[in-house]
Amino acid sequence: MKEKYICPKCRNSVNIGNRIILTGKTRTGLRGMIMIEGELGNYNSSFSDDFTIIEGNRVKFICPICHSSLSSWKRKNLAHLIMVENEDTEAHIYFSQIYGEKCAYKVIGKELIGSFGEHKDLYKPDWLVENL
Repeated sequence: MKEKYICPKCRNSVNIGNRIILTGKTRTGLRGMIMIEGELGNYNSSFSDDFTIIEGNRVKFICPICHSSLSSWKRKNLAHLIMVENEDTEAHIYFSQIYGEKCAYKVIGKELIGSFGEHKDLYKPDWLVENL
């Protein structure tokens, strides 16, 4: 079975196939749709035609269903989703909201399972495990 990504607030699925569909909002108020790959470590993404993001800018990710912010409560530069594997294992996934930063973290329980991307050392994931 493929992984299912769900919003930590409403717990609805935000992926179609292997792609995650989110709403994004920039600091200037520009809004649009974002499609990112569900495979950890794959940073390919697509944006709606009128949603232009400049590398280095922060994009606040928002659940397209309940419209809740997906920003981590402890680190505003990271977003948080839950990955459901095999219908019974849940992993907390944290990934950068800074366009161009390639980093993601997978946490199950209080254990860091994996760090991904060339910028994975930008954020020390110790706080993730300590604050779950």
